[in-house]
Amino acid sequence: MSVKADQVRLRTTIQADRRRIARGERPLYRALWVVGPDAVDVTILELPIIHLFVPDDREVLDGARLLVARTLAVDPRSFDVALARTPQKPVVQVRRLIGGG
Repeated sequence: MSVKADQVRLRTTIQADRRRIARGERPLYRALWVVGPDAVDVTILELPIIHLFVPDDREVLDGARLLVARTLAVDPRSFDVALARTPQKPVVQVRRLIGGG
């Protein structure tokens, strides 16, 4: 998917979620986190483009809640946040150049 398409999808999701919250619904946002060498990278599965870094894993839920609230411009108590699964180790991609390329 292109960056522009991702941005349009995010904007559409934000608008729809604001309407849900305005109707009194409490959407659930799932935080996926990856422990890196210097910080923890937190991504919200339902809002895929945005993420933040927190200093350690104790800050994941609070950081995720603030990230969603700021992104949607809503009260942080108007939705639920849960951990998507256990923390992931960072993925390191290694490319081997064959044939001098």
